[in-house]
Amino acid sequence: MRLLLLFLLTINVYAGNKPFDEKSVLFAGRVSRINKVAELIRIKIDFENSKYLSSKDQVEFWNETYPDKKCLGFVEGRSANYLLIKVPDYTNCIIKVHLAVGTYLHLYSNDLERKLKVAEELVEVLLKKRLALRARLSRYQKEVDSYVEKLDAVNKRYEILRQKLELEWQAEISALEEDKTTSYLQYKHSQARLNELEHKLQIYRVQDENLVEDRWSLDPKLYFKK
Repeated sequence: MRLLLLFLLTINVYAGNKPFDEKSVLFAGRVSRINKVAELIRIKIDFENSKYLSSKDQVEFWNETYPDKKCLGFVEGRSANYLLIKVPDYTNCIIKVHLAVGTYLHLYSNDLERKLKVAEELVEVLLKKRLALRARLSRYQKEVDSYVEKLDAVNKRYEILRQKLELEWQAEISALEEDKTTSYLQYKHSQARLNELEHKLQIYRVQDENLVEDRWSLDPKLYFKK
Protein backbone atom coordinates (compact mmCIF):
# COMPACT_ATOMS: atom_id res chain seq x y z
CA MET A 1 0.00 0.00 0.00
CA ARG A 2 2.86 2.39 0.80
CA LEU A 3 4.45 1.67 -2.58
CA LEU A 4 1.12 2.32 -4.28
CA LEU A 5 0.71 5.64 -2.49
CA LEU A 6 4.30 6.61 -3.34
CA PHE A 7 3.56 5.86 -6.98
CA LEU A 8 0.49 8.07 -6.95
CA LEU A 9 2.30 10.91 -5.22
CA THR A 10 5.28 10.99 -7.58
CA ILE A 11 3.75 10.22 -10.98
CA ASN A 12 3.71 13.24 -13.36
CA VAL A 13 1.60 11.88 -16.22
CA TYR A 14 -1.63 13.80 -16.84
CA ALA A 15 -4.51 11.33 -16.92
CA GLY A 16 -6.81 12.58 -19.72
CA ASN A 17 -8.95 15.68 -20.09
CA LYS A 18 -12.05 14.57 -18.20
CA PRO A 19 -13.47 17.45 -16.12
CA PHE A 20 -12.68 17.02 -12.45
CA ASP A 21 -15.30 16.33 -9.86
CA GLU A 22 -15.42 19.39 -7.63
CA LYS A 23 -16.38 17.24 -4.66
CA SER A 24 -13.08 15.40 -5.03
CA VAL A 25 -10.59 18.20 -5.74
CA LEU A 26 -12.12 21.18 -3.95
CA PHE A 27 -11.61 21.18 -0.21
CA ALA A 28 -11.77 23.57 2.71
CA GLY A 29 -9.89 24.35 5.88
CA ARG A 30 -9.49 26.87 8.64
CA VAL A 31 -6.28 28.82 9.23
CA SER A 32 -4.84 27.72 12.55
CA ARG A 33 -1.49 29.51 12.47
CA ILE A 34 0.38 32.13 10.41
CA ASN A 35 4.18 32.50 10.27
CA LYS A 36 4.82 35.92 8.75
CA VAL A 37 8.62 35.57 8.72
CA ALA A 38 8.61 32.21 6.94
CA GLU A 39 5.56 33.18 4.83
CA LEU A 40 3.80 30.02 5.91
CA ILE A 41 0.21 29.33 6.86
CA ARG A 42 -1.02 26.22 8.60
CA ILE A 43 -4.52 25.10 7.71
CA LYS A 44 -6.58 22.57 9.61
CA ILE A 45 -8.15 20.17 7.10
CA ASP A 46 -10.39 17.15 7.22
CA PHE A 47 -10.83 15.28 3.92
CA GLU A 48 -9.69 11.82 2.91
CA ASN A 49 -8.13 12.81 -0.42
CA SER A 50 -5.54 14.93 1.40
CA LYS A 51 -3.34 11.82 1.37
CA TYR A 52 -2.62 12.56 -2.31
CA LEU A 53 -1.15 15.98 -1.56
CA SER A 54 2.63 16.07 -1.28
CA SER A 55 5.43 18.55 -0.93
CA LYS A 56 5.74 21.17 -3.73
CA ASP A 57 2.20 20.60 -4.96
CA GLN A 58 0.56 23.82 -6.11
CA VAL A 59 -2.52 24.98 -4.20
CA GLU A 60 -4.94 27.85 -4.89
CA PHE A 61 -6.90 29.22 -1.95
CA TRP A 62 -9.49 31.93 -1.41
CA ASN A 63 -11.80 33.32 1.19
CA GLU A 64 -15.31 31.96 0.81
CA THR A 65 -16.60 35.49 1.11
CA TYR A 66 -14.46 36.67 -1.85
CA PRO A 67 -14.37 33.72 -4.29
CA ASP A 68 -12.86 35.79 -7.11
CA LYS A 69 -9.78 36.80 -5.13
CA LYS A 70 -7.39 33.82 -5.13
CA CYS A 71 -3.84 33.30 -3.96
CA LEU A 72 -1.23 30.76 -4.94
CA GLY A 73 0.76 28.60 -2.55
CA PHE A 74 2.84 25.43 -2.45
CA VAL A 75 2.59 22.54 -0.03
CA GLU A 76 5.49 22.48 2.41
CA GLY A 77 4.23 19.65 4.56
CA ARG A 78 1.16 17.65 5.45
CA SER A 79 -0.12 15.62 8.37
CA ALA A 80 -3.40 13.83 8.94
CA ASN A 81 -5.13 17.02 10.08
CA TYR A 82 -2.97 19.94 8.90
CA LEU A 83 -1.61 21.37 5.68
CA LEU A 84 1.41 23.67 5.73
CA ILE A 85 1.47 26.05 2.74
CA LYS A 86 4.24 28.33 1.56
CA VAL A 87 2.81 31.60 0.16
CA PRO A 88 5.29 33.34 -2.21
CA ASP A 89 3.21 36.52 -2.55
CA TYR A 90 2.50 36.58 1.17
CA THR A 91 1.99 40.34 1.66
CA ASN A 92 -0.58 40.73 -1.12
CA CYS A 93 -2.38 37.51 -0.14
CA ILE A 94 -2.82 38.68 3.44
CA ILE A 95 -4.77 41.66 2.12
CA LYS A 96 -6.51 40.05 -0.85
CA VAL A 97 -7.73 36.94 0.93
CA HIS A 98 -8.05 38.59 4.34
CA LEU A 99 -5.84 35.96 5.92
CA ALA A 100 -6.00 35.65 9.68
CA VAL A 101 -6.05 32.90 12.27
CA GLY A 102 -9.52 31.38 12.11
CA THR A 103 -10.20 32.37 8.47
CA TYR A 104 -12.16 29.69 6.63
CA LEU A 105 -10.62 29.02 3.20
CA HIS A 106 -11.58 27.10 0.10
CA LEU A 107 -8.73 25.40 -1.74
CA TYR A 108 -8.04 23.77 -5.09
CA SER A 109 -4.97 21.93 -6.38
CA ASN A 110 -4.34 21.12 -10.02
CA ASP A 111 -1.75 18.57 -8.86
CA LEU A 112 -4.38 16.96 -6.66
CA GLU A 113 -6.78 16.78 -9.61
CA ARG A 114 -4.14 15.11 -11.76
CA LYS A 115 -3.28 12.57 -9.08
CA LEU A 116 -6.92 11.79 -8.44
CA LYS A 117 -7.44 11.06 -12.15
CA VAL A 118 -4.46 8.71 -12.10
CA ALA A 119 -5.83 7.12 -8.94
CA GLU A 120 -9.26 6.65 -10.53
CA GLU A 121 -7.71 4.83 -13.49
CA LEU A 122 -5.64 2.71 -11.14
CA VAL A 123 -8.71 1.92 -9.05
CA GLU A 124 -10.54 0.78 -12.19
CA VAL A 125 -7.67 -1.60 -12.96
CA LEU A 126 -7.61 -2.84 -9.37
CA LEU A 127 -11.40 -3.36 -9.39
CA LYS A 128 -11.11 -5.50 -12.50
CA LYS A 129 -8.33 -7.51 -10.87
CA ARG A 130 -10.42 -7.85 -7.72
CA LEU A 131 -13.37 -9.09 -9.78
CA ALA A 132 -11.16 -11.69 -11.46
CA LEU A 133 -9.64 -12.75 -8.14
CA ARG A 134 -13.07 -13.04 -6.53
CA ALA A 135 -14.25 -15.24 -9.40
CA ARG A 136 -11.15 -17.41 -8.98
CA LEU A 137 -11.65 -17.47 -5.21
CA SER A 138 -15.27 -18.52 -5.67
CA ARG A 139 -14.21 -21.35 -7.99
CA TYR A 140 -11.60 -22.59 -5.54
CA GLN A 141 -14.08 -22.27 -2.67
CA LYS A 142 -16.53 -24.50 -4.55
CA GLU A 143 -13.75 -27.03 -5.12
CA VAL A 144 -12.86 -26.96 -1.42
CA ASP A 145 -16.52 -27.28 -0.41
CA SER A 146 -17.02 -30.19 -2.81
CA TYR A 147 -14.06 -32.08 -1.30
CA VAL A 148 -16.20 -33.55 1.49
CA GLU A 149 -18.83 -34.71 -0.99
CA LYS A 150 -16.18 -36.19 -3.28
CA LEU A 151 -14.50 -37.92 -0.34
CA ASP A 152 -17.84 -39.33 0.79
CA ALA A 153 -18.56 -40.62 -2.73
CA VAL A 154 -15.14 -42.31 -2.92
CA ASN A 155 -15.61 -43.86 0.53
CA LYS A 156 -19.04 -45.20 -0.41
CA ARG A 157 -17.77 -46.62 -3.70
CA TYR A 158 -14.88 -48.41 -2.05
CA GLU A 159 -17.09 -49.51 0.84
CA ILE A 160 -19.34 -51.26 -1.68
CA LEU A 161 -16.29 -52.84 -3.30
CA ARG A 162 -14.97 -53.87 0.12
CA GLN A 163 -18.29 -55.46 1.07
CA LYS A 164 -18.43 -57.28 -2.28
CA LEU A 165 -14.87 -58.54 -1.86
CA GLU A 166 -15.58 -59.63 1.70
CA LEU A 167 -18.65 -61.58 0.55
CA GLU A 168 -16.57 -63.28 -2.14
CA TRP A 169 -13.89 -64.06 0.45
CA GLN A 170 -16.47 -65.53 2.83
CA ALA A 171 -17.94 -67.58 -0.02
CA GLU A 172 -14.49 -68.97 -0.88
CA ILE A 173 -13.82 -69.81 2.77
CA SER A 174 -17.22 -71.53 3.03
CA ALA A 175 -16.52 -73.52 -0.14
CA LEU A 176 -13.17 -74.63 1.25
CA GLU A 177 -14.82 -75.66 4.53
CA GLU A 178 -17.42 -77.67 2.61
CA ASP A 179 -14.68 -79.35 0.55
CA LYS A 180 -12.79 -80.14 3.75
CA THR A 181 -15.89 -81.65 5.39
CA THR A 182 -16.71 -83.66 2.29
CA SER A 183 -13.13 -84.94 1.99
CA TYR A 184 -13.03 -85.83 5.70
CA LEU A 185 -16.31 -87.76 5.50
CA GLN A 186 -15.10 -89.60 2.42
CA TYR A 187 -11.80 -90.35 4.21
CA LYS A 188 -13.60 -91.78 7.27
CA HIS A 189 -15.97 -93.77 5.06
CA SER A 190 -13.07 -95.21 3.05
CA GLN A 191 -11.14 -96.00 6.24
CA ALA A 192 -14.16 -97.85 7.66
CA ARG A 193 -14.52 -99.89 4.49
CA LEU A 194 -10.79 -100.65 4.52
CA ASN A 195 -11.00 -101.86 8.15
CA GLU A 196 -14.02 -103.96 7.27
CA LEU A 197 -12.17 -105.43 4.32
CA GLU A 198 -9.10 -106.17 6.44
CA HIS A 199 -11.34 -107.92 8.95
CA LYS A 200 -12.93 -110.05 6.26
CA LEU A 201 -9.53 -110.96 4.88
CA GLN A 202 -8.55 -112.19 8.30
CA ILE A 203 -11.71 -114.23 8.54
CA TYR A 204 -11.63 -115.77 5.12
CA ARG A 205 -7.87 -116.20 4.64
CA VAL A 206 -6.89 -119.71 3.42
CA GLN A 207 -3.64 -121.29 4.76
CA ASP A 208 -1.24 -122.93 2.22
CA GLU A 209 -0.87 -126.10 4.34
CA ASN A 210 -2.52 -127.52 7.34
CA LEU A 211 0.51 -129.21 9.00
CA VAL A 212 2.71 -127.20 11.25
CA GLU A 213 6.30 -127.80 12.09
CA ASP A 214 6.87 -129.33 15.51
CA ARG A 215 10.04 -128.06 17.09
CA TRP A 216 10.44 -130.42 19.98
CA SER A 217 14.25 -130.68 19.79
CA LEU A 218 17.17 -128.31 19.75
CA ASP A 219 18.47 -129.97 16.64
CA PRO A 220 16.67 -128.67 13.56
CA LYS A 221 17.27 -131.96 11.82
CA LEU A 222 14.88 -133.60 14.21
CA TYR A 223 12.02 -131.13 13.40
CA PHE A 224 8.98 -132.59 11.65
CA LYS A 225 5.49 -131.56 10.68
CA LYS A 226 2.49 -133.11 12.24
